[in-house]
Amino acid sequence: SSSSSMSSSSMSVCVCVCQDGGRRSQRKEKNRVAAQRSRSRQTQRADLLHQTCELLEQRNRKLRTEVESLCEQQHLLTEALRAHEPHCPVVHCFSSLTTLPPVVPFEQC
Repeated sequence: SSSSSMSSSSMSVCVCVCQDGGRRSQRKEKNRVAAQRSRSRQTQRADLLHQTCELLEQRNRKLRTEVESLCEQQHLLTEALRAHEPHCPVVHCFSSLTTLPPVVPFEQC
């Protein structure tokens, strides 16, 4: 009879082991969910950084195009001014009073 039935101490050990296994399983599940959330947040941050990078590169391209256009405009205006100066009575009038500084092209152009 004693061999076929479990003693109360061995039953409590079994219950304890089963409870530990349940807790371990719950911890594993909780950890799995937390890890998934962490990976999801990391992916979102990476996506946001990628999107920000794309927008900044696009803005940079537009600004470079604008700088190029402004440099060309400055060049054309400088040439027009140089062509006009020899025939301009205002420049000749002021040149007797003071010396005008030469037109200096923009460094980046």
